[in-house]
Amino acid sequence: MFDRRLFIGSALTGALAAPWAARAATPAAQADAIVPLAEHMLGGRYDDLHSAALETSRAQLRDTVGVALAGRGESGVRQLRDLGAELGGKGESAVWGSDLRLPAQEAARINAVMVHALEYDDTFGPGFLHPSAIMFPAALAAADMVGGVSGRELLTAVTLANDIACRLSIAGQPGVDGFAIGWHNTTLVGYVSSALVAGRLMRLDRDQLVHAAGIAAHQAAGNAQSHVDGALTKRMGPGFASAAGVLAARLAARGVTGPVGVLEGRKGWFTQYHKGIYSRDLLLGGLGRDYPGVAMSFKPWPSCRGSHTSADAALQLAAALGSRTSQIERILVRSGPAEWSFLTTPIERKRQPATTVEAQFSVPWVVAAALTDGKVGIAHFTPEALLRADVRAMAARIETVQDDALANPTGGPGAAVVEVTLRGGKTLRRHVAAAKGDPGVPMTAAEVTAKFDDCLDYAGIAAARQAELRSVLDSIDRLADIRALTAAMA
Repeated sequence: MFDRRLFIGSALTGALAAPWAARAATPAAQADAIVPLAEHMLGGRYDDLHSAALETSRAQLRDTVGVALAGRGESGVRQLRDLGAELGGKGESAVWGSDLRLPAQEAARINAVMVHALEYDDTFGPGFLHPSAIMFPAALAAADMVGGVSGRELLTAVTLANDIACRLSIAGQPGVDGFAIGWHNTTLVGYVSSALVAGRLMRLDRDQLVHAAGIAAHQAAGNAQSHVDGALTKRMGPGFASAAGVLAARLAARGVTGPVGVLEGRKGWFTQYHKGIYSRDLLLGGLGRDYPGVAMSFKPWPSCRGSHTSADAALQLAAALGSRTSQIERILVRSGPAEWSFLTTPIERKRQPATTVEAQFSVPWVVAAALTDGKVGIAHFTPEALLRADVRAMAARIETVQDDALANPTGGPGAAVVEVTLRGGKTLRRHVAAAKGDPGVPMTAAEVTAKFDDCLDYAGIAAARQAELRSVLDSIDRLADIRALTAAMA
């Protein structure tokens, strides 16, 4: 069984964490940690933010817009959108990829599921977190509702919320590992961070924002059995969190109170989810100066991030073999303990996934797609793709082995080794230490553009609308009202 705490513990001395994790412990204070976090959320100004953190937010926004629109027709999204249209309500905020407008929290719910549906959204590896799926839907729904929110103010709010979400995702790792006992980190962290970003854009004061965080945390949940069962609720968790965050901010604005000891109280966050063992330094150290979220990973392939080193290795082999992939008789995939236990077992089910979510969380399926077609894309995870005899036959040849030496000491996906044996006995082998899209192995500008374009094409967006959307995103820092972006996403 894997232990994410081992990953996080190593990350504290790793290269990505070095600028901010080594701060001296913050002395115990009278106020709960939510107070300085709320002050950080409200006090940050665009001109004072680290340029790398702002640039990360711009990249996250563009990536999120692309993957969300590509996901607009997916299962889970369709049902929520249809239900929203049926129930109706005040048209405060846009449901992306449509002309539907709904109450802000309902729009946030649908849009967040849209972002997460294709398993293509960005990842903060050390915290096993998908921050954009929880932040941008809440932020844009709130901004759409209140109006007059500039592009700079949006970027400021999401940069600060991203910082807090990333800190929350790792601060409890010295204690009980939430994922190991059944929590989905993205959903769980999403409640508080969504409330904070919505609250800033709704212009709450500090005390109201603290209450909003408490109201959101009171609703917090997110069960990871969906990952195991391949259920659609896996992609819906961020929607529940984003909607709850927006609602919490609205309630706080009307005077509803939440627990002010929400994080460090006797029954607070870290007690409930991490048995009271956490790092206050990871939560608050370097606040306003250091931004762990700059270590964001962007996905080149629409599957669980833990499958990507295996995918990269398989793609390298496919390129080397060319047409000779038809000669493959046996495939051996070596993975670290986290990836092996979560993404390759039970092996028969992982070789022949029955649902899109199962395929998204299957190393054998991703490797088989890469070796069969020399690429991995959205089209490999549709219900029709799961019936492809050629990919299923390739997957049936795959065996997997756990290799503890491949675990990533800095958090995030571990290394992978893929070995293929051809007819006649020749063996080829590729080892990938870090997945494409990691901070140390970034996607190229051309790859980022190709992903965005492919997403818009998959969504069926006309060329003229695509051009308009690119223009708006290119000018995000100059937008007087972010509603220009949500209008372009219709």
